[in-house]
Amino acid sequence: MFALFDIGGTKTRVTVSRDGETLMEPFVFHTEQKFSAELATILDAIDQLGPRQELKAAAGGIAGPLDSGKTKLLTISNLPAGWANVPIKEELQNALGVQVYLENDTALVGLGEAHNGAGRGAKILAYITVSTGLGGVRIVDGMIDKHHVGFEPGHQIINYTDARGGEAESYISGWALEKRSGKKPYEIQSDMVWDAEAKILAVMLHNTIVLWSPDTIVLGGSMIVGTPAISISQTEEYLKKILRIFPEIPILKKAELGDTGGLYGALAYLRHNGFSVEGGN
Repeated sequence: MFALFDIGGTKTRVTVSRDGETLMEPFVFHTEQKFSAELATILDAIDQLGPRQELKAAAGGIAGPLDSGKTKLLTISNLPAGWANVPIKEELQNALGVQVYLENDTALVGLGEAHNGAGRGAKILAYITVSTGLGGVRIVDGMIDKHHVGFEPGHQIINYTDARGGEAESYISGWALEKRSGKKPYEIQSDMVWDAEAKILAVMLHNTIVLWSPDTIVLGGSMIVGTPAISISQTEEYLKKILRIFPEIPILKKAELGDTGGLYGALAYLRHNGFSVEGGN
């Protein structure tokens, strides 16, 4: 049995897999202000899903950049201050009694889409999430690509003269749209607004394409899969007009896994690290 978790800035999801392929219905709860409380809630969820002594390993995503050893958060931007400088991996391993793997939450969602969702069959996949913020990951041959710290396409600068910093996330994200309009994205019904968002997204994807050279791009997040949302077909048309260096644009797809993407990604991550139902590892 494998324990899987997805710790976001707002919500945490916890589940187990008994066969290494499918997931049990996850427990969903608000992410706690302190890691000690979060750990207790995670353990309680796992205990309700199966005997903890049957665990072989655990893996999960966490919102934010991790240190090089994937043991704790480097910075606290999406999680409460009570998570700062906590040896998260060590505390989870001590509590669970098994090997624990941590990875950035967006990276695991992308890995999940590569194995179980819209990115199946892609050789080089760019997963981009457009929600409250903007993030992404590069997946090569079904594995998270090698990196020094992580992937942060939302922080690419698309206007260096902008006093706000000019980062892509400042233009194409839920918080940026709310700041400009004074409304929540789901409250905006203007076609002109959403068309403008598609144009901005096309620029951001153009830069990602020339740097990462993917054959497929999977787009997820509330600004893509919500209602209303940025049109992938409109984004595709704008992208065709501005991408000139390559003969064609990558395939663009909408994410399929929704809230379970990170959990499926965590399961794939364990398989990459040699764990299986039959042998443990």
